[in-house]
Amino acid sequence: MTRNIECHRYLPLMFLAMLALAILACSAPGDADIQSGLATASLDDHSGHNHAPGEHGKVVNATADVQDWCAEHRVPESECTQCNPQLIVQFKASGDWCDGHSVPESHCRLCNPGIVFEQESTLHQAELDFSDDEIEISLFFRPNSGICATDGALIQFASAETAERSGITVTRTIASERKAIIEAPAEIVFDETREIVVTSSVSALVARWLIAAGDEVSAGDPMAMLQSPEMAHLEASLLSAQADYRVSEQEFARHESMREKELISAADFERQLALTEQTRADFNSAQGLLLSAGMSRIDVDELLSSKNISSQFTLRAPSDGLVVERIAQLGQLLDAGSAFAMIADPSSMWIEAKLTEQQLSHVTVGQSLTFASDGRGLDRVGGQIIWVSRFLDPHSRTGTVRAEVIDSQHGLQASGFGRVSIGIPDGLDVVLVPKGAVQWEGCCNVVFVKESIDRYRPRKIRFGAGAGPYYQVTSGLKPGEDVVVGGSFLLKTELKKTSLGTGCCGLEPTS
Repeated sequence: MTRNIECHRYLPLMFLAMLALAILACSAPGDADIQSGLATASLDDHSGHNHAPGEHGKVVNATADVQDWCAEHRVPESECTQCNPQLIVQFKASGDWCDGHSVPESHCRLCNPGIVFEQESTLHQAELDFSDDEIEISLFFRPNSGICATDGALIQFASAETAERSGITVTRTIASERKAIIEAPAEIVFDETREIVVTSSVSALVARWLIAAGDEVSAGDPMAMLQSPEMAHLEASLLSAQADYRVSEQEFARHESMREKELISAADFERQLALTEQTRADFNSAQGLLLSAGMSRIDVDELLSSKNISSQFTLRAPSDGLVVERIAQLGQLLDAGSAFAMIADPSSMWIEAKLTEQQLSHVTVGQSLTFASDGRGLDRVGGQIIWVSRFLDPHSRTGTVRAEVIDSQHGLQASGFGRVSIGIPDGLDVVLVPKGAVQWEGCCNVVFVKESIDRYRPRKIRFGAGAGPYYQVTSGLKPGEDVVVGGSFLLKTELKKTSLGTGCCGLEPTS
């Protein structure tokens, strides 16, 4: 009973606070509206920020026409005088300056509430065009309080004109299917189908390395100087085969001339033709043995031209890629077929996650996932599952799920660890709301629903597992409702004022 009395004691104070707020908004037009929290455009969800050019949030997946956009101050980046104060002189010189609000007249939304930049229309459309990859693992959300000052609260502007000058923007909520989230540890590895082992078909040792691990190479680039006791024999065999082939060709030309004059029989001509074909095959075979040993076509041609036989030769890269590892040690004689180095394609990466048996039953090839690296904070990279293991590790009792990284500009490093999140539809309906619309007002997660142009009502909401550009809301909102995005922090500030310092949780449930 005592607790009930304490709760009712604050109700008159709350009523007086709401009345004072309405009086303050109506007290004086013009500059007075600027001082009011509900009328000022400077008190937005970025108030208090102080950043240098380029430090504010970037637009993700933006097209070329919205790259020049300052998300902090809602003006083009190239014209933002708050990020680039040196531009103030230019605007003042051209007569485009609002002294009352210290911004260019062409940017002042208080004097010109109808200002709309081209980028804003594009960004609004981009918010509505989303894919499943944009709904990711959510951060931790604190639970709402059962009863608090938000219940039944209403924010009323002094007039429709004041509401228009506040700079508040709204967007419509979207219906979707809820996705449960599977989380698992994962590792980044190179695409095994694009890895190449650099070998030689002869026994050889590395006399000198010409590259280091981490270097990028192109096909034909020299990688090492090798020495082989077999190389001199192969080179000599090539030169011998070349000489035999040249003699055979000349002899064939002579037989062909004689055959035309019917000086030799057809059988003699066919025997010479077969001999010429055999010497040609021996010559090509000798070249192939040198190419498989590690020489390039240029090296073979130079040998045929110079006739210089040596046991030392250059090992060249068979394809473009990144040198992942130098396997052979200097001076170590390796058998034929031994690996000297490993080359991988840095543009093609796999994400390998370890899932439990129960988790594996919900995953199929073609599903999307996101990977968050342990060393990259909240940055995430998208992937598409290309293989699901059909067996479990006997020790960890987990199975491997492999996904291909779909972002060519991922910047990931092989052997990097992190976690994957995989969205699994569970058949339940949710409402998607932009992240910028959600505010924590002290004890509850709220959004502000537009009831009319000058009236906004705070609404408690509950989250499911999901984030990215959108949060999945399981209760508190309906599809198609208009919620405040730009200016939601301003409305939160006004909502907090109504508590008169008692705190949102000052009212407790009756007993």
